[in-house]
Amino acid sequence: MNTVLILSQPTDIHAIAVTEALARKGVEGVLWYTSDFPTRATETVRFEKGRRSVRLHGPELELSEHGVGTVWNRRPALVIDERRIHPADHDFVEQGCGTFRRSLLDTLAPEAFWVNPHRAVERTSKLRQHQLALETGLEVPDTLYTNDPEEIRAFLREHGGQIVYKPFRMTAWRDDTKYYMTYTSLLTEAQLIDDELLSIVPGIYQALVPKAYELRVTVMGRRAFAAKVLSQETRSGRLDWRRAYDELKMEPFELPAEVAEQCWALMRRLDIVFGCFDFIVQPDGRYVFLEVNQAGQFLFVEHDTGQPLLDAFAEFLRQGSVDFEWSPERVSVRYSEVQEAALQRFEREQELHVQEPETTWYEGPGEPPSA
Repeated sequence: MNTVLILSQPTDIHAIAVTEALARKGVEGVLWYTSDFPTRATETVRFEKGRRSVRLHGPELELSEHGVGTVWNRRPALVIDERRIHPADHDFVEQGCGTFRRSLLDTLAPEAFWVNPHRAVERTSKLRQHQLALETGLEVPDTLYTNDPEEIRAFLREHGGQIVYKPFRMTAWRDDTKYYMTYTSLLTEAQLIDDELLSIVPGIYQALVPKAYELRVTVMGRRAFAAKVLSQETRSGRLDWRRAYDELKMEPFELPAEVAEQCWALMRRLDIVFGCFDFIVQPDGRYVFLEVNQAGQFLFVEHDTGQPLLDAFAEFLRQGSVDFEWSPERVSVRYSEVQEAALQRFEREQELHVQEPETTWYEGPGEPPSA
């Protein structure tokens, strides 16, 4: 049976849980902690006598691409150890490692089934998703991507003086007592900062869409698992349900066939085979597409709704096909059954492998406390 290669990092409980699930199905799942490169791992491509070979070597890893049937391109990373290089050499080292890794992933295991292809992953930006969603017939909110203060103020006036703001990438700050995250925020003209600061970084400015509830749709190949997110029943998650994780409730949902077909059409355009879709369902029943995350989380959906997503995803990887065979009547692995083993392995992996450095900006007095 072919090996399933999983590209991730040691803080990713999803990758570890899926590896445990595969093992219980008799499948070898190899965790390639890509963050070990270049500090604790080596990656080699050799062309010799008309043949190509790949060797990956690191803690608990000794692998060639031979025999790899499926690649889960989960969360690849590389971590430069600043202590080992002169500051003047940082750009040289970072560019060299980045260029090599991108080239390796672009050519690795060409016959394998990729979830998702590396080149496609690099082309799933919010702007491109928005454009292709329109072309596939999905309804999307009126949205402005800009750093132009005049455009922002005009957009606000055109949409009743109240819109939402989203950053292109979530960022976090902390002091000694709290974390501060850049969630989706309500915005009025009175809340706008000075034009000079508005123009420094582009943002996503979006019309405020009325919600009856929201959907999280996990798509694996030609199968879609939908969960109804009861965000409007929370105190703090009505605008962004991620803020209300502790009080949020979800339940299984029957996705209309037309919406599922639109999801699959968008995935074909993006050249991806797995994605987690976020939708708003308006009070009048219309479905509004927000985004698709090609490396989205899904274990929390199984935990909250009971849908056997881990079993289905393990079969998706095991069979390596968008048309994989699976039935909810033949589930063999549940997240609750592997969770303890996954957490134990998670703790052990922290000592063996390189973790990405914390990116949270510390704003407290003195030096930040240890993580």
